[in-house]
Amino acid sequence: MKPRGRRLLAGLGVIAVVIATPFALRAMPFFRVRRVEVVGARYLAPERIAEALALAPGQNLFDPLGDAEAHVGRLAGVEQATVSRRVPGTVRVSVVEREPVGLVPGAKGLQPVDCDGAALPYDPTRSGLALPIVERRDSVLVRALCVVRAGDSTLYDAVQMVRDGGGGSVVLELAEQRVRLNGTPSTSDIVAIAVVRRHLDETGRSFRELDARYRGLVYARGRRS
Repeated sequence: MKPRGRRLLAGLGVIAVVIATPFALRAMPFFRVRRVEVVGARYLAPERIAEALALAPGQNLFDPLGDAEAHVGRLAGVEQATVSRRVPGTVRVSVVEREPVGLVPGAKGLQPVDCDGAALPYDPTRSGLALPIVERRDSVLVRALCVVRAGDSTLYDAVQMVRDGGGGSVVLELAEQRVRLNGTPSTSDIVAIAVVRRHLDETGRSFRELDARYRGLVYARGRRS
C-alpha cells in the first residue's frame, strides 16, 4: 500500500476512535455519577442546586449535560451556571448567584431582593443575611440602597432601614442617626456624605441627621460637642 493510502487509513481510524469513545465510556459502570459538587453557592442550598440538575438515576458522567446546565441556569437566584465533569464520577456545578441588597417585609416574613427589586429565594435565617430592611418593595428605595452600597460600604453596613422620606426623598435609618437622600442619589453624593461623616468624627462632633438632598451640599443637623 502506498504511503498516502496508509495515512488515509490511519486518519480514518483516529476519527472512528474519536467517534466511538464517548459511546464506549457511557456504557461503563465505572463512570456512573456518584457525586455532585456545588461551587459558588452562598445563599442557595447546595441540595436545591443539585436537585435542579435533574440527573437520571444511574446517569453516566459522559452522558450529555447540556440540559442539566440549563435547568440550573433557570433556577431563581442564579445569574450564571456552568456544569463540568470530574473523572471518574463527579459532576461539578459552578454558580454565580444574584446578590441581595436588602430585605423587604412580605406575607411569609422578610424577603431578600436584588438591585432590580426582584425577589430572591434565599432563606435569611439559613444564609445569615444581615441586610438593611426596605420599608416596602419600591424601586426608588432599592435603587438608592444599591447606590449607597456602591459608594460607601461603611455607610451601607450601618443602615438598618430604608424608608420613604416624602417629596421624592429617601431616608436611611442608622442606629441613632439618619441620612436623607434625593430619591435618585449619585455615587458622588454618597462619597460626599462619607467625607462629612469622617470630618465630624475626626473633630469630635456628633449629628442627628445628615441631609444630602441637595446636589453638592450635605447639611448636618443636631451637632453636639
